[in-house]
Amino acid sequence: MQGQLRNAPLEVEINSACANSDNAIKVVIDSDLNYRILTGSPSLLVFEPDVDWNRFQEPNILNGY
Repeated sequence: MQGQLRNAPLEVEINSACANSDNAIKVVIDSDLNYRILTGSPSLLVFEPDVDWNRFQEPNILNGY
């Protein structure tokens, strides 16, 4: 979202852990949803939530789920 607001490509690094195995996960994702897995399983699922921002009323995206 920030990339669209700024009209600039962005990249984020996510550090997390698998909820099942507690193994470390480190993923880098860019504005185009291209990703690199730095640590963790090569079969990670990366998705972009489908949100209708014109009708979205929640204070943040987490509350919308």
